Amino acid sequence: MSRRFTKIICAILSAVVASGILLAAGCSKGHTDTPLSGKDIFTGEVQSNGGFAVEKGNYIYFINGVQGNSAGNDYGKPVKGAISRISKTDYAAHNYSNTQIVVPQIAYSANHNAGIFIYGDEVYYGTPSTAKNADGVVQYQNLEMQSTKLDRSRTSAPYISFSDSSCEYRYVEVEGTVYLLYVANGETLYDESTGVTNIHSLNTKTGKNTLLVYNVASYLFDDEDKTNPRIYYTMNVKNYASGSNYGYNQLYTVTADVTDANEYDLSALKGKGWDDDNDHYINCGQLVFEGRGGKVDKTTPFNYDYPEEDSKNARSYTYTLKTYLNGTLVFTRSSTDINEQYLYIYKDGAIDSSDPIALNTALANKELLKNGSSADTYKYIFDNNGDIKAVIKTEGSGGISINYVENGKLHEKKTDGENLENSKYFNIVKDGTATILFLDRESNFLYYSVSGSGANGYSIWRVDYSSENYGDYAVYEFEPTPYTPVRILDLDAATDWYLPEIIEGQLIYASASSDMTLYSYILACDLRNGEGEPMSNAEIRTLNELYESITEKIDEYSNSEKYPSDKYQNITNILKYAFYSADTTYVYKHQKKVNAAASDNENIPFSDESIAEYEAFLNPAEGNNWKDFTATKTVNGKTVYATYRSYYYSLLGNMSSSDTKAYANSLVTSYLPAYTEKTQTWWESIGTAGRVFFVIGMCLIGLLVIGGITVLVIFLVQRKKRVSAPAKRRRIRVDTTDDKSIDVYNN
Repeated sequence: MSRRFTKIICAILSAVVASGILLAAGCSKGHTDTPLSGKDIFTGEVQSNGGFAVEKGNYIYFINGVQGNSAGNDYGKPVKGAISRISKTDYAAHNYSNTQIVVPQIAYSANHNAGIFIYGDEVYYGTPSTAKNADGVVQYQNLEMQSTKLDRSRTSAPYISFSDSSCEYRYVEVEGTVYLLYVANGETLYDESTGVTNIHSLNTKTGKNTLLVYNVASYLFDDEDKTNPRIYYTMNVKNYASGSNYGYNQLYTVTADVTDANEYDLSALKGKGWDDDNDHYINCGQLVFEGRGGKVDKTTPFNYDYPEEDSKNARSYTYTLKTYLNGTLVFTRSSTDINEQYLYIYKDGAIDSSDPIALNTALANKELLKNGSSADTYKYIFDNNGDIKAVIKTEGSGGISINYVENGKLHEKKTDGENLENSKYFNIVKDGTATILFLDRESNFLYYSVSGSGANGYSIWRVDYSSENYGDYAVYEFEPTPYTPVRILDLDAATDWYLPEIIEGQLIYASASSDMTLYSYILACDLRNGEGEPMSNAEIRTLNELYESITEKIDEYSNSEKYPSDKYQNITNILKYAFYSADTTYVYKHQKKVNAAASDNENIPFSDESIAEYEAFLNPAEGNNWKDFTATKTVNGKTVYATYRSYYYSLLGNMSSSDTKAYANSLVTSYLPAYTEKTQTWWESIGTAGRVFFVIGMCLIGLLVIGGITVLVIFLVQRKKRVSAPAKRRRIRVDTTDDKSIDVYNN
C-alpha cells in the first residue's frame, strides 16, 4: 500500500512541476515561429530607418496600416498594424498584395517621430502590452519595446515597458551594439513630489539601463537621421538657497554609448541649500554652451559666483533648442538684457567646448537671423560643404517661402511690394494655408499639404525648390513650368500617423480617403515614369488630367436627356462602384437579385443598357465611350485599365479578412441599388420539382402511418382476447409406481 501511495504522490508532483513549466513558458513574452523563406533576407544596405517603412537588401518592411493600442495584440493574430515585408521586385512590379507578415504583433507608438528600425538581422519596434493586471485587465496602454528576427523565427522578450505610450525614443547602433535611447517624462526615481524629465540609454544586448541625464529642461533628437545616437539638451541652473532657477541655462550633448556620469565639483553648493540626501545631479553629457556670463575659474554645473572684477555688466544667456539635423544644431540665444531670440547654428564638435565662455564669444555677430522664434518649423537646405544654404518656411499670410543665406545671414521678411526679382527671400508657393510634410532631397522636391482642398487628411502637393531665380516661381496659368506647384491626384493621407514617405520612387502613406476612413491601410502611388525616373511635374499634371476626366465622364451619365433614367437607372453609381472596386463579377450576381426583387411596374434597376455601359467601362476600347482610357498597368498580376482607381494608386499589403469583407460591403451599400427580396411562402419557395416530391413523400408517409395504425389495432385486439379468456386448471399428477428399491422401514 505504501509503495502504491508513493507512486501516486510522485505522479501528482510530476504533474505540478510540468504545469509549472507550462505556466512559466506562458508568462514569457518571447516567441519562436516558423521561419520565413526568402533569398538574402539578412544581407544588404538599410535605408529610411526610423519611419513606418524601412528598406533592407531585397525587401521593404512596413507597418501594415494604422491600428490603435486597444486592439487585440495576441501574438500571431494581428494583420492590421503588423509589420509586413514585400520584395523590391514585387513592389516595383505593383504586386502589392504579395506580402508576408514578419512581426504578427501591432507596431505602435503614440509618438510618431520614430517607428521601426532595422539593425543586423532584427527589426526593432514598440508594441502594446498584452500583460494583465491583478484584475485580469490587459494593460494595452503600456508600450513594450521588442525586436524580431527578419525571418520571424524569434521575437525577444520586452527590453523595457513604458507606461507612457507617447514616450519619445530612438533605436540607435554604436559599434555593433543597439541601444534604446529614450526620454522618460514625469519620472520619479527618488520619490520626488513632482516627476522630472530624464534621458536613458538601454543596451539591448546586456539589458543595462544607463541614466544619462537627470532632470533636463528640453532635448532634441536628430530630426531626419533617426539612427543618430546623439542628443542635445538644456539644463536649468537651480538656486538651492531660494529653490528657484536662475535666469540662464546650460546646453549639453551626449551619445547613447556613454555609461559614466561626469564628476563635478559641487563644493560651491555647500551651505547654499544643497541637501546631499534629497538633491541629485546626474549628467553624463558634455557641456557645449555655458549660460552664465563673466569669467569662470572652473566649470561646474552651478557657476553663479562672479569674480569681483566681472560682477558688473556680466551678461548671461538662455538657449532654446530648435532643430538638429545633418550634424548641425540650430538654436536661439537670448540674454538677460536683450530679449531677441537670435538664431545660431553649431556643428557637432566644430568648436572646442572646454572653454564655454570662449565658445559663447565665438557666436558674437554670427547669428543667422535676428528673430528665430519659429525656426523649429523651418526645413533646412544644405550646400555641398554641409552648411545651411537656405530655409523653407510657411508664411502666416499663406504660401511657402524660401530664404537663402547671404553673407552668413538670412533675410528678414520684406514688406509687400519689396519682393524684387533679385531677392533671395521669395514665395515658391503663392498662397494657401500650407503644412510642410517632408523634403525629397535627392530630387529637390518639397511635399506639402494645403488645407481646404477637399481632403479628409493631408492633401499632397509638390514643388521643385531648387531654383534660386525668383521669376521661375511666377504663376503661368496656361503654360505651367517645372517650378509650378502641382497636386498629386486626390491623395489623402492620415494626419495623426507617420508622414508619407518616398520608397524606391513610390509614395506610400496611410489613407484617409472617404472610402478608407474606417480602415486606414497603406496605399502606394507610383511616381516613376516609363523610364523608371521620377515623374516631372508636367507628367503628374498629365496623369491628373486623365484621372479627373474619369469623374467628368461618369458624371455625364447624370444627364437624363442623353441617358434617360428609365433605361440607365443607377448607372452613375454602378460605374463608381466599378472604379473603386475593379470588380468584374459581383455586379452580375447583384443584378439578378435586384431585378428579381423589383415589382412589375418599377424601372429595371439593372437594365441591359446599364450593363452594356458597365461592361464598356471594364474593357475600354476604340468604339466605346471609354476609348480614352485604354492605358493599362499590371497590378497584383491582373491587367488594370485607366478606368480603375488601382491604375493610379493601390493598396499596399493585405487587409484583415474582416476588414476586407466590411470594405466590400461598404462599397456595395454606397453605390449599388438596394433591394428587398419578395417574401415567399414555403410552398412557393420549393419550386415545381420540390412540390412533386413533397406530394409523393406525403403519400408514402400517409400509407406508412395507416399501415402502422392497422397493425397496432390488430395487435391490441389479439392481446385483449388472450387476457380475457378463462384460465385452465391443471391436474396434479401422482406417481403410483412402486419403487421397490427403497426400504421404507429401515430408511
